[in-house]
Amino acid sequence: MSTNPPVSISPEELDQDHVARKLPHEEEHLEALRRMAGMAPYYAWVRDQFEPWIGQRILDAGCGVGNFINQVADRCEYVLGVDLSPLNLEILNRHFAERPNVEAQQIDLDEHVDLLAAKEFDTVVCLDVLEHIEDDSTLLSSLARIVKPGGHVLIKVPACQWLFGSVDVASDHYRRYNRPMLRQRAEAVGLEVLSLRYMNIAGVVPYFIKSRVLKKPANFSRTFTQKQLDRIVRLMPWIRRLDRLTGPFVGQSVVMAARRPAS
Repeated sequence: MSTNPPVSISPEELDQDHVARKLPHEEEHLEALRRMAGMAPYYAWVRDQFEPWIGQRILDAGCGVGNFINQVADRCEYVLGVDLSPLNLEILNRHFAERPNVEAQQIDLDEHVDLLAAKEFDTVVCLDVLEHIEDDSTLLSSLARIVKPGGHVLIKVPACQWLFGSVDVASDHYRRYNRPMLRQRAEAVGLEVLSLRYMNIAGVVPYFIKSRVLKKPANFSRTFTQKQLDRIVRLMPWIRRLDRLTGPFVGQSVVMAARRPAS
């Protein structure tokens, strides 16, 4: 059994009408997350981007259906996945039912910062969430307050505003990011940026074509057939190698590791 007392938030403590307004396309996003669940090598790549800064007590803020939690659950003392979507939480609780070190809760990060900070997380992970939030600086400030002093905040967001198009609109994105923009957001809330890089240069051209040229009105993963997704999985070693060879100087995502000062 886990020695970590559970986070105690009941559904009645959340304004469910407010939750529904924050999740206008919940079922569509769930479908996209389920399709991405078969992309374990991609999430392993994301994990490897953050390898030096992953600790033992992890908060996955906006965890979806747990695709990243799958990559770290075996190696960590405790992982708390929080998400607003009750559909996601149903899947999370079923999937991790036999994992005593994994907990999942429906939590609004805007309202429960102090409760989460009391859990003394040494790592806060937030993957592909900030772009969905109009006031992203406030959310980033909350993450910086939740992680314990000396701990790390690990962020992944879509890159390059010039890629913004129909796929972003369908995904409920407010923006895409570049490295200076994300650095400025992090430093403004008191975080020390340790690593800031682009990721997945191979995804840039397909995304540009689908979102800016063809103007596909769907989440990016839903613009691929299952056979195409399976092919991407097989090509993942080469996609990763291309990033190593190119730097990369641009990418479909920006990944950042930042530290909350110890004092």
